[in-house]
Amino acid sequence: MFLNVLLLLFATSIWGFGFIATRWTLEGLDPIWANALRFSVAAVCSLPFLLYKKSFTRKNNILKKSFISSILLLGILLFQTMGLAQTTVAKSGFITTLYSFFIPIITMVVFKKRYRPTFWILIFMALFGMALMCNLEVKDLNQGDLLTLLCSAFAALHIIYIGMVANTIESPVEFNFLQNFFVAFTAVPIALIFGGSVEWGVVIDPNQNILKGLLYLGIISSMISFTAQVIAQKKIPDHIAGLIFLTESPFAAIAGYFVLGEMLNAMNMVGAVLIMLAVILIPILGREVTAQVKPGSH
Repeated sequence: MFLNVLLLLFATSIWGFGFIATRWTLEGLDPIWANALRFSVAAVCSLPFLLYKKSFTRKNNILKKSFISSILLLGILLFQTMGLAQTTVAKSGFITTLYSFFIPIITMVVFKKRYRPTFWILIFMALFGMALMCNLEVKDLNQGDLLTLLCSAFAALHIIYIGMVANTIESPVEFNFLQNFFVAFTAVPIALIFGGSVEWGVVIDPNQNILKGLLYLGIISSMISFTAQVIAQKKIPDHIAGLIFLTESPFAAIAGYFVLGEMLNAMNMVGAVLIMLAVILIPILGREVTAQVKPGSH
């Protein structure tokens, strides 16, 4: 358990620092094209491996599984992007992280699972920490907030789905590389329809950080981190994975401080500590957090 928690923390730290890379890509790209090109980089880099493995001719359902996963991942990105256009960054940041709450709710309703009170305490501790980090003020809810809520639901479904298929996947690397390819395959046409054309001169301009950001997001965030997620979710339950993923925000804050000089106020730092504390307590509390409640038990 401990090693897999570390592996997921490694993945979320990469995603957290990826916020800097995302900001670089948005210097000359709209969010829809930034996402499409990010996964295009991952797809191009993955293609030699996929061709060598003859992945596109597989008959063991890995194509189907990776395609379903890619649709859920694309849903996360699209709804978050559309939501951000109509709501504040603070509300978007908090609402997106509600996936950690949706995961146990969905599995309770669909799969009749039950969780121990200790887990719920950690979830609400972490979500309260997220609210503090986002300087959250819940008011003037709008359509953008609803779209972001859909993003959060897709994130929950993506984590649950990865948890369902992780132990049936022989090669997490192949699965994730296929996932990246399918996201690019569907995201680029959507970007062409809604985002128009791309100014390639701006993208490859050595005086800009756009290409550097795309390379980080495509290779490090998409190819490496998502593979680490699949490997870790072979051993870590979905509801725990969702809780650990919340550490992406503290890691993003650390990156913002060291790279961009962004400062956190006292309330933000308390929030970050609460999130990290909730995750640190997972291996310490062990089965009190990770194990389900058996039917009929109290």
